[in-house]
Formats: sequence, C-alpha cells, structure tokens
Amino acid sequence: MIKEQFVSFDTAKMLKEAGFDVPCFNQYTERGTIWHCDCPENFNKSQCATSCPTQALAARWLREVHTIVVDVTFIPPLFDGVNWQYFIGNMDDMVWEGDFEPSDQKYASYEAALETGLQEAIKLIKK
Repeated sequence: MIKEQFVSFDTAKMLKEAGFDVPCFNQYTERGTIWHCDCPENFNKSQCATSCPTQALAARWLREVHTIVVDVTFIPPLFDGVNWQYFIGNMDDMVWEGDFEPSDQKYASYEAALETGLQEAIKLIKK
C-alpha cells in the first residue's frame, strides 16, 4: 500500500521556524515521535510540539505562500542506479526554459530528493 510521506523531524523544525502555519493531523513531539490526531491543528503554536505535514503539503505551502517551486525529476539511469534530482525555482523570477537551480546530487528515491529539496527551499525564505 502506498502511504503519504511525512517530512522529517529536521524539516518540520525548519518549517516551524519559517512560519509554517497550516493545520495538520500529525505532530512531532519534542523527542521526534509522530503523534496522529483526529482533528487538524497548527501544532507549531505550541512550544512542546511541531506540526508534521506531508511532503506534498510542505511543497504546496512553499508554492502558495512563498512562490518557491521544488520539482523532482527522474534522470535516466546510467550506471549508478541513483536517478532522482530536485530543482528549486522562484515562480516570480522563473523563466520556464531551464532556469531552475538543479541539485548537485542525485538520489535513490523521489521522496529523498524531495526532502532535501524542501530543506534547501526553506533556507531561501527570508523571515
């Protein structure tokens, strides 16, 4: 069964510092344990908890609030089997002719590339 991928604890903390305020069904405790709740809530209001969004929700927040796009693409394999790469761009400045900033690394999975791309995009936010 395919399951939603949640951001890592480190990424969740970065989102909290960047002002992520979207209600989520999941939260990280201070120790990094995920707790599921029945009602969505902005856990980032609490000092004892951190909201735990899915990677897709975090990427959407970056797009809609900060106009930052994180795109992950498949690179045809050559010899190493590491086939995913992320690109980051600002929707306001972007020219859709390859004006993305590609990552230097390639990743073994879409989710791993997206996670790193999210972290790098969050660093671009000037709060």
